[in-house]
Amino acid sequence: MAGVLIRMKLSIIKNSMTGGRAAWMLVGAVFGLLFAAATIWLSLVDLPNADVLGDLLAGVFLMWTLGWLIGPLWGGSAVLRADHFALLPVPRRRLAVGLLGAAFVGITTAVTALGFLALITYGARQGLVPALLAVPIAALQLVFVVLLSRVVYALFGVVAASRLGAAITGVLFAAMLVLTQSGWMIVVAVMYSDILQTGFSHTTTVTLRSIPSSWGVVAVDAAGRGDWPLALAAPAGLAVLCVLLLLVWSVELGNPRRARVTIRGSAGRAPVSGGPLGGTTGAVVRKELRTWWRDPLRTTTAVVPIVWALGTVLLPLTFDARLLLPWAGPAVALFAITSACNLYSQDGTALWQTMTTGTQRADVRGRQVAYLIVFAPAAIALSIGFVWWSGMTWTWPWVAAAVPALLGGGAGLIVYSSVFGMVPGPDAHKRPSNPLERADTTGQSNVLFWVGLLPPAPALALVYLGTRFDQPWLSWAGVPVGVLTGVVVAWVLGGAAVRKLSADGSDLLHTMRTGRPTVVRRAGDAEAAKKGGTMEGLSWGLGSILLIPQGIIPLVFILSDIDVKSWFLAMYVRPLYGVPIAVVSILAGVALYARAIMTKVNNRAGRGAAPSATQGRELESV
Repeated sequence: MAGVLIRMKLSIIKNSMTGGRAAWMLVGAVFGLLFAAATIWLSLVDLPNADVLGDLLAGVFLMWTLGWLIGPLWGGSAVLRADHFALLPVPRRRLAVGLLGAAFVGITTAVTALGFLALITYGARQGLVPALLAVPIAALQLVFVVLLSRVVYALFGVVAASRLGAAITGVLFAAMLVLTQSGWMIVVAVMYSDILQTGFSHTTTVTLRSIPSSWGVVAVDAAGRGDWPLALAAPAGLAVLCVLLLLVWSVELGNPRRARVTIRGSAGRAPVSGGPLGGTTGAVVRKELRTWWRDPLRTTTAVVPIVWALGTVLLPLTFDARLLLPWAGPAVALFAITSACNLYSQDGTALWQTMTTGTQRADVRGRQVAYLIVFAPAAIALSIGFVWWSGMTWTWPWVAAAVPALLGGGAGLIVYSSVFGMVPGPDAHKRPSNPLERADTTGQSNVLFWVGLLPPAPALALVYLGTRFDQPWLSWAGVPVGVLTGVVVAWVLGGAAVRKLSADGSDLLHTMRTGRPTVVRRAGDAEAAKKGGTMEGLSWGLGSILLIPQGIIPLVFILSDIDVKSWFLAMYVRPLYGVPIAVVSILAGVALYARAIMTKVNNRAGRGAAPSATQGRELESV
């Protein structure tokens, strides 16, 4: 059976390698190969303290394991799921073994196997016998991470329909974003500390080596010093864990209750107040607040900005730097824009109620008010608390001017993007168990992250002028300007969303119902769109790399006279040459972003001019 499932998976992967999906798989494979090469390189490095190398390698293997745990929950679910075979008369354990065999077929597994070769090279440094022992342990370690990933994903499906499961998903998703964007700070903290000479603390070492993902390192070290009982006990324990995980997975596969993420009711709860607003707008506010509270997908949307902001500003504390602490509140307000950029798609075909009742204006304004009620308290509280904690009192006018502009700008941008750039996704009652298997808003999120920085620009310019010319009153004048800018942006963009929803609501409804536009493609457009999707995905991925880690960050480091090389190309040359390299990287990143945007626009414009027969009649069909 395993052979049949493997061939089935290979066929599905082959036919799904199209457009942006293929581009992101390619980018992920490149990064995975780089990480695998870095893991092998680490196992060959000579350090002043030999014991530190084993601890570092244990930490890296833990990161591989966390990647396998978080990856499926982050949207990389299995190609073949147990519910696909629920009606087949196949024993659950046989199905589990077959699905396990299919799980080993894929780019991710191949890259991980390459990374785990570091255990063999690490053992070779201690002798022939430890190297030979490391070969089966590395294979066992690969089986362990694959099984653990499948079991966690299966168990997560049971709780995914709850708000708690959605909150956990948001935390994991935000943590992955933080590590991806700012994980280099941890590397810098280790490289520029005395850990490489003195080693980790005893507690840290014991903790690292007690985790099952590190038992391979424990066995190799024990074999190297002749401690054979421990050298054999560690892989034996790993094998027992693999058997237990396989049993748990087979039992879970036999569980007929497959959870789906749906909006939960709250019978018996007190009604949510819509504040001072009354009438239709007040009703929309109350409906939206209930949705933000009850819908697991909205829970994830609300949790991600807060955890991302906290992780981003707290990570520099690893090398005792508090520079980012005051910006926790603005970070929440900024990332909330990217997180909530597709609200109408989350509601799905419920849009027909708004269209038939003619309440487009109240619906848009109510969503804006509810967005502010959800995110404003967190942004304000974190701003006050973290500025006070940092002791950097000079940041008060900067933060006070930025937060209202970001919140108001976000209230306008989220409804504008939800209407003009809506990406269709499954209705609430059709969502799969993984709450991250929804509409792909990567492009919109990338664009809105940078567009969201524009509303606070006028207010921050006043604060800068006041600081530059030592005029406190001018600095604090940025606060009312920030409030005014936020109100104007929210009102103008909200009005544009109302007009779009009133004029083209039937087209949006058709797109959400079918996942297709309301126009027919011309001959040859499908192939062009496929190629365009691939280029769009590559442009988003490579543009982000060139713009931030290879452009903005090293440029700031060079201008601030900070000597941190890490993986920043511009830091490996003299500053005279580093600045041009960073500037070129920034320009290349901006160009790739522009290419991605133009590709998306051209794909939409090239879908054809002939309207569908259903255009303008969607409300009647509903």
